[in-house]
Amino acid sequence: MKPFTKEELRELMEMGEEPSVSFFLPTNPVSTESQQNRIKLKNLLRQAEDQLKENGYRPSDIEKLLQPVDTLLNESLFWSHQQEGLAAFVNRRLFRYYRLPHAFEELAEAGRQFHLKPLLPLLTQDFQFYLLTLSQNQIGLFQCSSTHIYPLDLDGIPESLDEAMRYDQAEKQLQFSTRTPQSGGGEMRAAAFHGQGIGMENTKKDLLQFFHKVDAGIQQKMNTPGAPLMLAGVDYLFPIYREANTYPHLMENGIAGNPEELTPQQLHQQALELVAPLLKEAQLKGLAQYAELDGTGRTARETGDIVAAAQHGRVETLFVAKGAQQWGAYSPETQEVVLVDAPSPDHEDLLNTAALQAYLNGGTVFLLSPDEMPSDSHLAAIYRY
Repeated sequence: MKPFTKEELRELMEMGEEPSVSFFLPTNPVSTESQQNRIKLKNLLRQAEDQLKENGYRPSDIEKLLQPVDTLLNESLFWSHQQEGLAAFVNRRLFRYYRLPHAFEELAEAGRQFHLKPLLPLLTQDFQFYLLTLSQNQIGLFQCSSTHIYPLDLDGIPESLDEAMRYDQAEKQLQFSTRTPQSGGGEMRAAAFHGQGIGMENTKKDLLQFFHKVDAGIQQKMNTPGAPLMLAGVDYLFPIYREANTYPHLMENGIAGNPEELTPQQLHQQALELVAPLLKEAQLKGLAQYAELDGTGRTARETGDIVAAAQHGRVETLFVAKGAQQWGAYSPETQEVVLVDAPSPDHEDLLNTAALQAYLNGGTVFLLSPDEMPSDSHLAAIYRY
């Protein structure tokens, strides 16, 4: 499972046209719950049909538009491979779905563009870290965030102590396969290297040598500068790995226990509990900065002002209330923003528009509960200038 990317978000924005329908639903990865997952999507399809009828579309056109999504309802193989959430997008040009490690709130939205705001937690305020699972039989390296865990390829790195020792034995056998004089004569005989076999006792020295190889190898795989590295394994392996470690961002806390007994999702959940203080730190810094700058001209809470500023790349940090919507329209030509009370084919969710544009223009976006917002508005921003 690959993480949802910024490039995919941009493509969905560019492929939007009226009518574009977006579906979000939480899904249970357990295959026995597939029927409940299908029922959720079926209910959302009915909601989308009702919205499209209210917007004046003919039943035959609605059926044709939503047919790709409707087809998913009868695909048993599709429902047997789910994550925590499903997002699907359909219009006349595109049909695309994503099984994602994020439990969305149920939503069907028909509009001029795709509704993409629920995807932002997968991309922004998404604290990146690595998880290294340690055992003598198997190691694993995962790239993680607050919403996903993704296994990284360990090609070229010994994945078990036995494998590392086989490498060492093969190298030493090659090095000592020269010919040496036999005692008492001038004939030569092959020198034999009597190394420790696969059934050897796994001493601390052997583990330390193995972990040196792991340490050197995984640093070639980790490409997020400064991202913390967390260990998961039985307690006695931690100090041995720390002795071998040269990565400067190894975390003090780790997941104790045999990682082979846990699924990646279970590992991820335990890891999130340990990194929770770090996940919250960036959000708290952003809120503190807003409070410090409030009243200086570098903060805003009016939707119209923020939407226009986001379009021009002025938004450094944006705070958006979860679940809130503000319908209206923005004209790039006149830079005017019109707010309305209810959705219609001529209007869009301006909170969605502001969040997406702020993110794509390099801003940081925080989706907060209403009581966490720094103002009484559904939208608040810190400007770059």
